[in-house]
Amino acid sequence: MDNPTSTNIHTIVKAQIVFLLSTLTEDNFERNQVEIRSLSEQHGIDTYLHFIRRLIIVHSQNRPPSSAPPASFDPSTSLTFRLLVQETQRLARDPFLADRFRDGIDKGEGDVFRQFDLARFVDRINLRPLERLVLASSITSSSTRRELANQAANVIRNEFDNAVVALCHNPSFDHADLSPTQIAKFLSNLLSDTSAESPVLDTSQVKTLITAVQTKYGKDTIAPILHRILPNLSLLPNTSLVDLLLQLGPDITSDTDVVRSLLARYGITDANPPRDVQVVETMTVLSRQAVEGKALCDVGALVRAFSSFNVCLNWPSVIKAFDKPDRHGVDTATLKLLISILLNSPRDAEPHAVTGFWEVWSNSLYQLRLLDALLSLPADTFNLVQLPGQRIVTVDDVAIASPTIKSLAANVQGHTWNSLELFEVLVRLADSTSMEIKSYVRDMLDKAIKISAEIVHMGLLQVPEPVWTDTRLEYSRKLLSMFLAGHPNHQLVFMRMWQIKPSCLTTAFREFYEENPLNITRILDVAQDLKILEALLEVRPFVFALDVAALASRREYLNLDKWLADNVANHGSEFLHSVILFLEQKMESEKVSRISDPPVESRTMSLSPSTITIILRILRNNSTLMNESDVEFSREVRDACLQIHPRLMSLLPANDIEPGFTVVNYSPEIEAEVDGIYKQMYDENITIDEVIGMLRRYKESVNTHDHEIFSCMLHFLFDEYKFFQSYYPARELAMTGYLFGSLIQNQLLENIPFGIAIRYILDALNCPPETNLFKFGLQALGQFESRLPEWQPMCAALLDIPQLAEMRPDLIASISRALTNSSKNGHRGDGLMSIGGPTSASVVFSAIRPDSIDGDVEAPTEEQSDRILFIVNNLAPSNFDIKVSEMKNQLDDIHAQWFASYLVDQRISTEPNNHGLYLRFLDSLDRPKLLALVLQETFIKAAAMLNSERVLQSGSDRNTLKNVGSWLGTITLARDQPIRHKNLSFKDLLIEGYESGRLIVAIPFVCKTLEPCVKSKVFKPPNPWLMAVISLLAELYHFAELKLNLKFEIEVLCKALDIDLDTVEATIILRNRPLTDSGLPLPEYVLDINTIPMGGDQVVQTESQLLPLGPASPSDSQRAVGAHIETILSALQLHVFINPQLAPLNLNHAFKRAIQMAVDRAVREIILPVVERSVTIAGISTRELVSKDFVTEANEEKLRHAGHLMAKKLAGSLALVTCKEPLKSNLATHLRQFLTEHGFAEAVQEPVVQMIVADNLDNACSAIEKAAMERAVSDVDEGFATSYDARRRHRELRNGQSFWDPSAPASAFGASLPDPLRIRPSGLQPLQAGVYEDFATDSKRRITSRPSSTMSFAPPALYPSSPVSELSGFHSHGEAMERFNVLARDLEANLIQLPLQSHESTLPPNHDIRLIVGQILALANEAGDRQRTPLMMSQKIVQLLYKTSSQLGRDVYVALLGRLCRQFEDVEREALTWLLYAEDEFQRKYNVNVTVTLLRSRLIDVIAQDQQLAKTLFADPRPNLLTFTVNLIRECLSSNVASQNQFACSLEMLNQLAQSGRANDEVNRLLEDLSGARRVSDSTTPEPTLALGRQTSVKPETEQLREKLFIWFQQWVAIYQRSHSPEKNFVPFITQLTKQGILKMEDVSSFFFRVCAESSVSSYMKCIASGDYDYAFQALDAMSRLIVYIIKYHGDASGVNNDQAKVHYLTKILSIFVLVLANLHEEQEHVFQQKPFFRFFSSLLNDLHGIETHLGPVYFHLLISIRCGFEAVGAVVFILILLFYSDTFSSLQPTYFPGFAFSWMCLISHRLFMPKLLLSENREV
Repeated sequence: MDNPTSTNIHTIVKAQIVFLLSTLTEDNFERNQVEIRSLSEQHGIDTYLHFIRRLIIVHSQNRPPSSAPPASFDPSTSLTFRLLVQETQRLARDPFLADRFRDGIDKGEGDVFRQFDLARFVDRINLRPLERLVLASSITSSSTRRELANQAANVIRNEFDNAVVALCHNPSFDHADLSPTQIAKFLSNLLSDTSAESPVLDTSQVKTLITAVQTKYGKDTIAPILHRILPNLSLLPNTSLVDLLLQLGPDITSDTDVVRSLLARYGITDANPPRDVQVVETMTVLSRQAVEGKALCDVGALVRAFSSFNVCLNWPSVIKAFDKPDRHGVDTATLKLLISILLNSPRDAEPHAVTGFWEVWSNSLYQLRLLDALLSLPADTFNLVQLPGQRIVTVDDVAIASPTIKSLAANVQGHTWNSLELFEVLVRLADSTSMEIKSYVRDMLDKAIKISAEIVHMGLLQVPEPVWTDTRLEYSRKLLSMFLAGHPNHQLVFMRMWQIKPSCLTTAFREFYEENPLNITRILDVAQDLKILEALLEVRPFVFALDVAALASRREYLNLDKWLADNVANHGSEFLHSVILFLEQKMESEKVSRISDPPVESRTMSLSPSTITIILRILRNNSTLMNESDVEFSREVRDACLQIHPRLMSLLPANDIEPGFTVVNYSPEIEAEVDGIYKQMYDENITIDEVIGMLRRYKESVNTHDHEIFSCMLHFLFDEYKFFQSYYPARELAMTGYLFGSLIQNQLLENIPFGIAIRYILDALNCPPETNLFKFGLQALGQFESRLPEWQPMCAALLDIPQLAEMRPDLIASISRALTNSSKNGHRGDGLMSIGGPTSASVVFSAIRPDSIDGDVEAPTEEQSDRILFIVNNLAPSNFDIKVSEMKNQLDDIHAQWFASYLVDQRISTEPNNHGLYLRFLDSLDRPKLLALVLQETFIKAAAMLNSERVLQSGSDRNTLKNVGSWLGTITLARDQPIRHKNLSFKDLLIEGYESGRLIVAIPFVCKTLEPCVKSKVFKPPNPWLMAVISLLAELYHFAELKLNLKFEIEVLCKALDIDLDTVEATIILRNRPLTDSGLPLPEYVLDINTIPMGGDQVVQTESQLLPLGPASPSDSQRAVGAHIETILSALQLHVFINPQLAPLNLNHAFKRAIQMAVDRAVREIILPVVERSVTIAGISTRELVSKDFVTEANEEKLRHAGHLMAKKLAGSLALVTCKEPLKSNLATHLRQFLTEHGFAEAVQEPVVQMIVADNLDNACSAIEKAAMERAVSDVDEGFATSYDARRRHRELRNGQSFWDPSAPASAFGASLPDPLRIRPSGLQPLQAGVYEDFATDSKRRITSRPSSTMSFAPPALYPSSPVSELSGFHSHGEAMERFNVLARDLEANLIQLPLQSHESTLPPNHDIRLIVGQILALANEAGDRQRTPLMMSQKIVQLLYKTSSQLGRDVYVALLGRLCRQFEDVEREALTWLLYAEDEFQRKYNVNVTVTLLRSRLIDVIAQDQQLAKTLFADPRPNLLTFTVNLIRECLSSNVASQNQFACSLEMLNQLAQSGRANDEVNRLLEDLSGARRVSDSTTPEPTLALGRQTSVKPETEQLREKLFIWFQQWVAIYQRSHSPEKNFVPFITQLTKQGILKMEDVSSFFFRVCAESSVSSYMKCIASGDYDYAFQALDAMSRLIVYIIKYHGDASGVNNDQAKVHYLTKILSIFVLVLANLHEEQEHVFQQKPFFRFFSSLLNDLHGIETHLGPVYFHLLISIRCGFEAVGAVVFILILLFYSDTFSSLQPTYFPGFAFSWMCLISHRLFMPKLLLSENREV
């Protein structure tokens, strides 16, 4: 019960407060306010609550109704309300005072408080958001009325965001901030758990609020507050710890104490610490959330919080919890989670968390991936070394080692891979049954090796697993090899190996030695560094220890004498036997090294003579301990030592010093005297015989000095032996051999030295014949061959040397006779039989088997044979009967075989025109035996030629073989006599030819043999035997890749036998043959040639290839030269220049004609003698020099290339120098003459003449120079024909062996040249070949005949070959490709290191890229398979070209490809065909950058690319192809790679697609841009275009038709370019034209031929303008061929008069072409281009001549249609006439077309036109 007194006081105070409130005025407002507050503070909280309630009640009574508008309420009218506002604000700015407001409202009585609307109240009071939040939080933090609490919660939700913003302001209120104590109260009100069903703030708001106060007050200030509040944090039901942590985020959870507070919220405290299950579960959930991509809390703080409890947690189980079967890839979030666990778990925990990784996981692959990811992190992010564990190496492990090793250990001990447990896991998993796991382990190890190979090796070594898995063993050996080879950190590795497992190191040393005994130096270096030499000498086998000891002794690390003696004492005979073997190996290795050519490095470390003496002394002193066999063995080895080191034996006369135990040395005076004697001998001041006499005197002398001179001279000679093979000049070598042999002949050597000398000679003779040593041995042997019978063992050894039998068969015969005579038992009598010549080559064609003939051939006497041959020589149809009668009297039967052999070999095989005469002659002789012998000799001759290697290379020999075949068929099949199968099986012959690659001889022989069947009654179709052979020929024709000349042979045979080859059913013999070493079976025939891959041979066979006949006489060659010069002179006329200063004469056609004639006459007068003289001199010089330099070069292409370069350069330069002055004088003279004759006498003034001469002299000289250069090429090829054949035969028969040109002149000076100039057995060195390449270097002109790369990669000087390749000879295909792959990888690696936009011009000359490219080119040239290897290289280069992303890479690969294309025709054909025509399903070819590079280098022709693009667009205008074409054109135009005219076909095709609506936006933009550019160009500087009669206004439909017809013609041009036989594709092409209606209607067909004419002429002009001369005439030639095919197959529709129809059609076509010429001539006037029209008409004449036999009589009428009248007609009337009668040549005469005059003259006098007109019967045409 309250104290009454106190109650009375409170009542009085309350009354006083009420009074003060009621008496408020403006004047006393502040005074009353202060007094009220003072009363409230003095008399307790109840007083204040009464005060605040009274204010609220007063305010409520004065409040307007709720329906009144807010504007009607004016709070300022009430002083009480003002006081309420101020008091409420004061309470709302202090969370502690806010409780008063809460209590006042909650516990107030009456309707005012029961119905209190908090939201309306704070609105009326106009509280700020933060003030509202303070009041509302106070209400919600305590148990209040439910309605009031709900209102407060709503206020919090509505005002929270704005309140937090205000809270962050500084200050939060007008002039004050919440203090830390107030903030604590405020946070407690909002965050602490209450009795409410749900928390006031959700988790995100909690996070926001905490973040805000931390930001403003600092984490350190807020942290203690949170520690008190968070254990009672208000949360939604079912909110897990992980959910809370994730929602609070890493910033809030970064404080360990905060996390502990949160853990306390879930009951985890010191009293109730966390359990392992809880920790694992928490981390598992976090891991799952991380995988899902959610942001995690601060896991490190969480781990530290868990660890802070006084409980031992199993952290490895947390790591192991990641072992889930569904885990595969490693994400960043998981990796960060793991790192946080590993780095924040307690380091002193046992076991540490990281050990979870070392346990066995069920998902081992995921375990590896996690480890790999951790190990790949930067060291500052994560490093395993930071965690507890066993280290592979530390500085403490090598504390006693040298400072260097300590430094190495310090460098690697901090590597993240320095964990032994890690390698235990890798080694365990490397033995997994899963290949994926094994592969991943290997990848990790490979990665580790790149980081720290020494850690990997030491880790693998220290893994305690007793059994070494394959992977562990493999990597350990690989790494050990790396360290043994000299890795920078090898010292540390070997030190640790010796510490851990010494036996492993010694075993490694032994294996390293067995791999290459030369590694002994490296082994000893390591052993000395580690101070383990003594232990190393205990390693077995003894040979290894002996080699170590020998080298250690040389370096004075070891006393070899003592060591050897100790081992003999310990091991006895076993050790001595090993010593003997050791010496034998050493001497054999040195012997092989000396006699090899080219020299090879010794496989073992050579022993010094002093070391050998120590070893030999030990062997002698302990011979009693040896076995009997070892005693003899040791003597043989001793002799071998003496042979290698002759200074080990004394050569003093009559000495008894045992050899092998001392090293003989001489005083400088003695050596100087001996050296003087030899110098006099080699300088030829004294003869060799005098030296021998001198030696004999010294030997017989009693003077010690003389004996020393004798001994020293012999030692000098023996010492020189090791230099004979490689370094000795030829003259000195011959002299030394003579001297050496003379020593034996004159008995100057005795006993052991004599035996050593004999060994020297035998070893030399066992070398190849072309080597220096063999020549030395042969020279020496020749000096004492008379004494050979004295030494039978040596004779027996000589008989076993096959090359000696080849070089000296006489000597072998005499040796054999001597052995036979001296041998009592005759056991050496067969010695001669073992020495024979080289065996004949194996027979290739076994299908032809002549019958054997018994008895010997008996030849007649010389007189009788002369009479018989005279009869045959004079045999003729006119004297036939007389000669038959004479022959019957002269020829006896016993001489029949001789005569048959002569007749077949000398007459029948070379005189096919006389076969009928000889057959009639044999029949008339009426001797059946003779006829049988002739048949037999025919078989013999045919068999010999078929199996001859020469016939493969010689066209004349193949013609002879065909003559023999024709004769064979004539005397058998044509006379109905069968060819017996036992003598000749035709089908077997063809099959053998196919298998052996000799169809070039088999098919012509078979065809010529069967051709006489046309005269047979039995052996003609459908004879089964004949048709069986024809069917096999048909299979070869259709399915084998035959050259055209072989197909032609089969076609000729079928035509002769009247067989349609297409109707013959081909056999399947060859196609069904099993795959063998001979090659693949034939491919199936493809009917549609367009479906054949364009990777085959695209070379069109020329007429010379069909009929390989050379000039019949010298006159033919002269005519060829004349025609060649005529071509050059014709071109020269077009380049005659008239200076504009001579205007107006420079525009006068007659004036220009006079100058052209003067230039032509001046050049003609001197060109032939100048060319002949220059070519002769250049040819002689070239043959002399090139044949000497290339005498050992087996590649005829290199010989040809060098010869061409040198001859062209010399001939051109000589011609230029020779002709200039005479030509200058001649030209001036003829200018005066012709100008006067043509009426320009006033112009014949000296200044004018000299100006014209000066302007045209260089062009004229260039024409003569060009004629000389091109003539020199053919002259060189003629001169080197024998050399080419020799190299081809060598490559076929002795491929891989050294080559020596037998036709080259012998020279004794080559060996005496210095090394850079000396000729190597393997051919010319790159540096030497560069001399010839320099001939091609000319700053004024380029002499390459084909477009080639202009990049700076081309000059060979920039790509020096590898030094090793100079001696390597030819590589097999496998070796070459393996080496190429290594070089390609090196090239890629070098390109990657350079910037992407680098260009080749930025590379220095000695850059690695240039060196690698040079090595690749050298490798291609040295490939044994020069077809397959370069081709596969080019394929790889093309792949790399499209793969690289850098411009430098593209430049390099294109240049490399271009070099290969120039060197190898197959590469050029295949690569360019693929790049241009092949379909690419992966669309790699649509690479603009690559294509531009190819075009820029001229490897691909722009015109050809344009035509192919147009064709592809026409067939399938895919979007990506359109985009590629547009980008390509833009890039080429912008970079000046090509002009717009060069993309005419593609642009026309794009324009057509745009008009038909099938183009994309990029195409349209390109066409618009180009149209704009063209309009600008037309308005500024118009170019002369080929209008060709087009009207100024063209109908759209006509233009569309023109474009369509142009595309059709381009398709024909492409067919003509690419097809072997365009005629085969003509039929489907013309069929399509007919289906399109192009040839059906007269007007359309005429328009078509007009378009063809215009476009072909336009193509020529575009090519000339762009410099693409190789493709200039292709469209014209294609049009000519198209016309000829049309004429060939054209006929009358009724079939009545086909000939007349052909003539009419050709007349029509020619009239159109002449119309085109006329229009162009009129438009261009004096700049008219006559060459394309001349080319068309000349091609047309040639092509018509090609089908002359098919046309028959109509051929002449076609010529008439071309000529058709020579009388002149008017120019206007002529146009009308030619439209109907095609007066072609007549209408083109110079009267009407002076610009066509030169061409008209050439056409009129054409060899296929005028002679045929003159020979016609109707001379009036």
